[in-house]
Amino acid sequence: MNLHKSYHIRTVDDANIPALGLGTWQSTGQDCIDVVSQALQMGYEHIDTAQAYDNEIQVGQGIKQSGIARDKFFLTTKIFPDDLKFQPEKLKKAAQRSLENLDTDYVDLLLLHWPDDRVPLSETIPALCALQKQGLTRHIGVSNFTIQHLLAAQKYADVPIAVNQVEFHPFIKQHTLQSFMNNHHIPLVAYSPLARGDVFDNATIKQIAEKHNITPAQVSLAWILSDKQRIAIPKTSNPDHLQGNLDAINITLDKQDIEQINALAKASGRKVKHPDYTPNWDD
Repeated sequence: MNLHKSYHIRTVDDANIPALGLGTWQSTGQDCIDVVSQALQMGYEHIDTAQAYDNEIQVGQGIKQSGIARDKFFLTTKIFPDDLKFQPEKLKKAAQRSLENLDTDYVDLLLLHWPDDRVPLSETIPALCALQKQGLTRHIGVSNFTIQHLLAAQKYADVPIAVNQVEFHPFIKQHTLQSFMNNHHIPLVAYSPLARGDVFDNATIKQIAEKHNITPAQVSLAWILSDKQRIAIPKTSNPDHLQGNLDAINITLDKQDIEQINALAKASGRKVKHPDYTPNWDD
Protein backbone atom coordinates (compact mmCIF):
# COMPACT_ATOMS: atom_id res chain seq x y z
CA MET A 1 0.00 0.00 0.00
CA ASN A 2 1.46 3.32 -1.09
CA LEU A 3 0.36 5.70 1.66
CA HIS A 4 0.78 9.47 1.41
CA LYS A 5 4.07 10.48 2.96
CA SER A 6 2.37 13.16 5.07
CA TYR A 7 -0.13 10.75 6.57
CA HIS A 8 0.37 9.68 10.17
CA ILE A 9 0.87 5.94 10.45
CA ARG A 10 0.69 3.51 13.34
CA THR A 11 3.00 0.54 12.90
CA VAL A 12 2.71 -2.83 14.63
CA ASP A 13 5.06 -5.48 13.33
CA ASP A 14 4.52 -5.26 9.54
CA ALA A 15 1.10 -3.53 9.72
CA ASN A 16 1.13 0.15 8.75
CA ILE A 17 -2.25 1.57 9.77
CA PRO A 18 -3.31 5.16 8.98
CA ALA A 19 -3.98 6.88 12.29
CA LEU A 20 -7.26 8.44 11.22
CA GLY A 21 -9.95 6.74 9.19
CA LEU A 22 -13.61 6.89 8.32
CA GLY A 23 -16.00 4.92 10.50
CA THR A 24 -19.21 3.76 8.81
CA TRP A 25 -21.36 2.49 11.68
CA GLN A 26 -24.98 3.52 10.98
CA SER A 27 -24.07 4.73 7.48
CA THR A 28 -26.51 3.21 5.03
CA GLY A 29 -27.77 3.36 1.47
CA GLN A 30 -26.65 6.04 -0.96
CA ASP A 31 -25.38 8.21 1.90
CA CYS A 32 -22.87 5.48 2.76
CA ILE A 33 -21.79 5.10 -0.86
CA ASP A 34 -21.29 8.83 -1.25
CA VAL A 35 -19.43 9.42 2.03
CA VAL A 36 -16.98 6.58 1.37
CA SER A 37 -16.37 7.88 -2.14
CA GLN A 38 -15.93 11.46 -0.95
CA ALA A 39 -13.62 10.45 1.87
CA LEU A 40 -11.29 8.49 -0.39
CA GLN A 41 -11.20 11.28 -2.98
CA MET A 42 -10.50 13.75 -0.16
CA GLY A 43 -7.43 11.83 0.96
CA TYR A 44 -8.66 9.38 3.60
CA GLU A 45 -6.57 6.22 3.55
CA HIS A 46 -8.44 4.12 6.09
CA ILE A 47 -12.06 2.89 5.83
CA ASP A 48 -13.71 0.86 8.60
CA THR A 49 -16.85 -1.27 8.27
CA ALA A 50 -18.31 -4.51 9.65
CA GLN A 51 -20.73 -7.25 8.73
CA ALA A 52 -22.96 -6.16 11.62
CA TYR A 53 -23.26 -2.66 10.10
CA ASP A 54 -25.09 -4.20 7.12
CA ASN A 55 -23.35 -1.79 4.76
CA GLU A 56 -20.39 -3.69 3.31
CA ILE A 57 -22.01 -3.70 -0.13
CA GLN A 58 -22.47 0.08 0.00
CA VAL A 59 -18.90 0.57 1.25
CA GLY A 60 -17.69 -1.50 -1.71
CA GLN A 61 -19.78 0.59 -4.09
CA GLY A 62 -18.38 3.76 -2.55
CA ILE A 63 -14.85 2.48 -3.08
CA LYS A 64 -15.63 1.75 -6.72
CA GLN A 65 -17.33 5.12 -7.19
CA SER A 66 -14.29 6.93 -5.78
CA GLY A 67 -12.00 5.66 -8.51
CA ILE A 68 -9.22 5.23 -5.94
CA ALA A 69 -7.07 2.15 -6.47
CA ARG A 70 -7.45 -0.58 -3.87
CA ASP A 71 -3.78 -0.46 -2.86
CA LYS A 72 -4.01 3.23 -1.95
CA PHE A 73 -6.00 2.79 1.25
CA PHE A 74 -6.41 0.54 4.28
CA LEU A 75 -9.69 -1.40 4.57
CA THR A 76 -11.01 -2.98 7.77
CA THR A 77 -14.04 -5.16 8.38
CA LYS A 78 -15.28 -7.25 11.29
CA ILE A 79 -17.03 -10.58 11.75
CA PHE A 80 -19.73 -10.88 14.40
CA PRO A 81 -19.79 -13.80 16.86
CA ASP A 82 -23.10 -15.00 15.40
CA ASP A 83 -21.16 -15.82 12.25
CA LEU A 84 -18.47 -17.71 14.14
CA LYS A 85 -20.50 -20.24 16.12
CA PHE A 86 -18.14 -23.02 17.15
CA GLN A 87 -16.81 -24.02 13.75
CA PRO A 88 -13.73 -22.34 12.27
CA GLU A 89 -14.98 -23.18 8.77
CA LYS A 90 -17.86 -20.77 9.34
CA LEU A 91 -15.34 -18.03 10.02
CA LYS A 92 -13.78 -18.57 6.59
CA LYS A 93 -17.19 -18.49 4.90
CA ALA A 94 -18.05 -15.29 6.76
CA ALA A 95 -14.78 -13.68 5.63
CA GLN A 96 -15.39 -14.73 2.04
CA ARG A 97 -18.87 -13.21 2.23
CA SER A 98 -17.36 -9.89 3.36
CA LEU A 99 -14.91 -9.91 0.45
CA GLU A 100 -17.76 -10.54 -1.97
CA ASN A 101 -19.82 -7.72 -0.44
CA LEU A 102 -16.87 -5.32 -0.53
CA ASP A 103 -15.96 -6.45 -4.06
CA THR A 104 -12.31 -6.96 -3.15
CA ASP A 105 -9.85 -9.83 -3.06
CA TYR A 106 -8.60 -8.99 0.43
CA VAL A 107 -9.02 -6.67 3.38
CA ASP A 108 -6.09 -5.13 5.19
CA LEU A 109 -7.48 -5.91 8.61
CA LEU A 110 -10.05 -8.49 9.71
CA LEU A 111 -11.39 -8.25 13.27
CA LEU A 112 -13.41 -10.47 15.55
CA HIS A 113 -16.13 -7.95 16.38
CA TRP A 114 -16.90 -9.10 19.95
CA PRO A 115 -15.64 -11.62 22.45
CA ASP A 116 -18.32 -14.17 23.24
CA ASP A 117 -17.88 -16.96 25.75
CA ARG A 118 -20.11 -19.12 23.55
CA VAL A 119 -17.40 -18.93 20.88
CA PRO A 120 -14.09 -20.43 22.10
CA LEU A 121 -11.07 -18.31 21.18
CA SER A 122 -9.02 -21.51 21.14
CA GLU A 123 -10.78 -22.28 17.85
CA THR A 124 -11.58 -18.91 16.33
CA ILE A 125 -8.19 -17.23 16.81
CA PRO A 126 -6.25 -20.01 14.99
CA ALA A 127 -8.92 -19.92 12.27
CA LEU A 128 -8.50 -16.15 11.99
CA CYS A 129 -4.73 -16.60 11.70
CA ALA A 130 -5.29 -19.12 8.92
CA LEU A 131 -7.28 -16.52 6.94
CA GLN A 132 -4.27 -14.22 7.05
CA LYS A 133 -2.01 -17.00 5.77
CA GLN A 134 -4.50 -17.72 2.99
CA GLY A 135 -4.39 -14.08 1.87
CA LEU A 136 -7.97 -13.12 2.65
CA THR A 137 -6.67 -10.49 5.05
CA ARG A 138 -3.25 -8.94 5.49
CA HIS A 139 -3.61 -8.53 9.25
CA ILE A 140 -5.89 -9.70 12.04
CA GLY A 141 -7.21 -8.07 15.16
CA VAL A 142 -10.04 -7.90 17.66
CA SER A 143 -12.71 -5.50 18.87
CA ASN A 144 -14.26 -4.94 22.30
CA PHE A 145 -11.73 -7.30 23.92
CA THR A 146 -10.81 -6.99 27.59
CA ILE A 147 -7.34 -7.70 28.93
CA GLN A 148 -8.42 -11.24 29.75
CA HIS A 149 -9.62 -11.78 26.18
CA LEU A 150 -6.48 -10.21 24.71
CA LEU A 151 -4.29 -12.57 26.73
CA ALA A 152 -6.27 -15.52 25.42
CA ALA A 153 -6.11 -14.22 21.85
CA GLN A 154 -2.34 -13.84 22.08
CA LYS A 155 -2.03 -17.32 23.53
CA TYR A 156 -3.79 -18.91 20.57
CA ALA A 157 -2.44 -16.64 17.81
CA ASP A 158 0.70 -17.44 15.82
CA VAL A 159 0.59 -14.07 14.03
CA PRO A 160 0.39 -10.62 15.68
CA ILE A 161 -2.88 -9.22 16.99
CA ALA A 162 -2.65 -5.92 15.14
CA VAL A 163 -5.26 -3.86 17.04
CA ASN A 164 -8.05 -3.88 19.59
CA GLN A 165 -10.92 -1.61 18.53
CA VAL A 166 -12.90 -0.24 21.50
CA GLU A 167 -15.10 2.67 22.46
CA PHE A 168 -12.78 5.55 23.29
CA HIS A 169 -13.26 9.30 23.72
CA PRO A 170 -12.56 11.96 26.38
CA PHE A 171 -15.35 10.77 28.69
CA ILE A 172 -14.43 7.11 29.09
CA LYS A 173 -11.84 5.50 31.33
CA GLN A 174 -9.69 3.03 29.43
CA HIS A 175 -6.38 3.57 31.22
CA THR A 176 -5.95 0.02 32.51
CA LEU A 177 -6.73 -1.51 29.12
CA GLN A 178 -4.56 0.89 27.19
CA SER A 179 -1.62 0.47 29.55
CA PHE A 180 -1.77 -3.27 28.94
CA MET A 181 -2.08 -2.77 25.20
CA ASN A 182 0.84 -0.33 25.11
CA ASN A 183 3.01 -2.84 26.96
CA HIS A 184 2.04 -5.49 24.42
CA HIS A 185 2.44 -3.16 21.41
CA ILE A 186 -1.23 -3.39 20.39
CA PRO A 187 -2.64 -0.07 19.10
CA LEU A 188 -6.05 1.06 20.34
CA VAL A 189 -8.54 1.90 17.59
CA ALA A 190 -11.09 4.37 18.97
CA TYR A 191 -14.65 3.98 17.79
CA SER A 192 -17.19 6.67 18.73
CA PRO A 193 -14.25 9.08 19.22
CA LEU A 194 -16.64 12.04 19.39
CA ALA A 195 -18.72 10.36 22.14
CA ARG A 196 -21.85 10.27 19.98
CA GLY A 197 -21.64 14.07 19.66
CA ASP A 198 -21.20 14.83 23.36
CA VAL A 199 -17.83 16.51 22.74
CA PHE A 200 -19.64 19.37 21.00
CA ASP A 201 -21.36 20.46 24.21
CA ASN A 202 -18.58 20.00 26.75
CA ALA A 203 -17.36 23.28 28.24
CA THR A 204 -13.72 22.19 28.59
CA ILE A 205 -13.48 20.94 25.03
CA LYS A 206 -15.26 24.03 23.67
CA GLN A 207 -12.82 26.26 25.56
CA ILE A 208 -9.81 24.42 24.12
CA ALA A 209 -11.36 24.59 20.64
CA GLU A 210 -11.77 28.37 20.92
CA LYS A 211 -8.21 28.70 22.22
CA HIS A 212 -6.79 27.01 19.09
CA ASN A 213 -9.47 28.21 16.66
CA ILE A 214 -10.48 24.64 15.84
CA THR A 215 -13.65 22.60 16.32
CA PRO A 216 -14.57 20.46 19.35
CA ALA A 217 -14.43 17.42 17.07
CA GLN A 218 -10.86 18.29 16.12
CA VAL A 219 -9.98 18.73 19.80
CA SER A 220 -11.23 15.25 20.63
CA LEU A 221 -9.51 13.65 17.64
CA ALA A 222 -6.24 15.52 18.22
CA TRP A 223 -6.31 14.42 21.86
CA ILE A 224 -6.81 10.78 20.86
CA LEU A 225 -4.06 10.97 18.25
CA SER A 226 -1.66 12.69 20.65
CA ASP A 227 -0.88 9.16 21.85
CA LYS A 228 1.01 7.36 19.09
CA GLN A 229 -0.54 4.07 20.19
CA ARG A 230 -4.04 5.26 19.22
CA ILE A 231 -6.06 5.38 16.00
CA ALA A 232 -9.42 7.13 15.50
CA ILE A 233 -12.25 6.28 13.11
CA PRO A 234 -14.85 9.09 13.38
CA LYS A 235 -18.08 8.70 11.42
CA THR A 236 -19.74 11.55 9.52
CA SER A 237 -21.73 12.07 6.34
CA ASN A 238 -21.04 15.81 6.13
CA PRO A 239 -18.29 16.68 3.58
CA ASP A 240 -17.19 19.69 5.65
CA HIS A 241 -16.84 17.48 8.72
CA LEU A 242 -14.96 14.91 6.66
CA GLN A 243 -12.26 17.45 5.87
CA GLY A 244 -12.19 18.83 9.40
CA ASN A 245 -11.75 15.38 10.88
CA LEU A 246 -8.97 14.60 8.43
CA ASP A 247 -7.20 17.85 9.28
CA ALA A 248 -7.13 16.84 12.96
CA ILE A 249 -4.12 14.60 12.30
CA ASN A 250 -2.00 17.74 11.93
CA ILE A 251 -3.24 19.48 15.09
CA THR A 252 -1.04 19.47 18.19
CA LEU A 253 -2.53 20.19 21.60
CA ASP A 254 -0.34 21.48 24.41
CA LYS A 255 0.31 19.66 27.68
CA GLN A 256 -2.28 21.68 29.59
CA ASP A 257 -4.96 20.88 27.00
CA ILE A 258 -4.25 17.17 27.23
CA GLU A 259 -4.29 17.17 31.03
CA GLN A 260 -7.64 19.01 31.06
CA ILE A 261 -9.17 16.50 28.66
CA ASN A 262 -7.69 13.56 30.56
CA ALA A 263 -9.55 14.78 33.64
CA LEU A 264 -12.94 14.41 31.90
CA ALA A 265 -12.91 10.61 31.92
CA LYS A 266 -15.39 8.81 34.16
CA ALA A 267 -15.98 5.15 34.96
CA SER A 268 -19.54 5.57 33.71
CA GLY A 269 -18.52 7.32 30.53
CA ARG A 270 -19.63 4.73 27.94
CA LYS A 271 -21.97 6.09 25.28
CA VAL A 272 -22.62 3.00 23.16
CA LYS A 273 -25.21 0.36 24.00
CA HIS A 274 -23.65 -3.09 23.94
CA PRO A 275 -24.96 -6.66 23.50
CA ASP A 276 -26.28 -8.76 26.37
CA TYR A 277 -23.09 -10.82 26.37
CA THR A 278 -20.85 -7.76 26.83
CA PRO A 279 -17.82 -8.69 29.00
CA ASN A 280 -16.99 -7.09 32.31
CA TRP A 281 -14.93 -4.11 31.21
CA ASP A 282 -11.53 -3.36 32.71
CA ASP A 283 -11.49 -0.45 35.15
